[in-house]
Amino acid sequence: MNNLSNMIWIEQRKAIRSRMPLFTALGSLALPLGVAFLLFISRNPEISRQLGLISTKANLMAATATNWPTYLGLLTQMLAMGGLILFVLIISWVFGREFADGTVKDLLAVPVPRTTILLAKLLVAAVWSIALAILIFLLGLVMGALIQLPQGSTSIVLQSSIRGAITTCLVIAAMLPFAFFASLGRGYLLPIGLVFLTLILANLMVVAGWGEFFPWSVLGLYAQGKETLPAVSYGLVILTGLVGMIATYLWWKYADQNR
Repeated sequence: MNNLSNMIWIEQRKAIRSRMPLFTALGSLALPLGVAFLLFISRNPEISRQLGLISTKANLMAATATNWPTYLGLLTQMLAMGGLILFVLIISWVFGREFADGTVKDLLAVPVPRTTILLAKLLVAAVWSIALAILIFLLGLVMGALIQLPQGSTSIVLQSSIRGAITTCLVIAAMLPFAFFASLGRGYLLPIGLVFLTLILANLMVVAGWGEFFPWSVLGLYAQGKETLPAVSYGLVILTGLVGMIATYLWWKYADQNR
């Protein structure tokens, strides 16, 4: 346990001393601010007319997010898709920076089991992701209050908070395989490229009617309020996370770390 706490402290210090927490926090703010901005201009016709094309997009947004329940639902959906990109960026940095900075051999020379090193990295990435999800949701509440959306209540906020929390857990599980891709690609480019391909495939699977059986499609379906998702859908997301962790461990244990 001492080794784990020490490795968590080291990973935490690496993150704090970098600019990544700031960059990811700014990126996370774009989600609720973007939704709130479109809703704001849609409710102000004079501003909408001056903005032209963007007003059309804002009116489409307002048509589906006219009150607290639909607004929070939209925010949760953005957390599922946009959050996946942010979380993959985090885990790609946590694992990929060791290769980009050339410190992986030094790290593996530390007299600490590799499982402890990997667990510390995964925990830091998970806590970091949860912090961003909380930031997104809290700012979303603030912006919704400022816009003065109707039909708000404590029960609606609580229900949306639970859905957002479960969505966050699903997204964290779905991001774990990208730790393996960051290790395999020895950097950031492979996992970041693959996450965009994954999102395209997730949308195609939903259109094809197979979204329930594609782990990354399940995230969006659940965020949309699909209560009838079969248990196998959640099982596939959990299995995806487990496979990602096992693959990462096996790669770090057996791959030739020659640079």
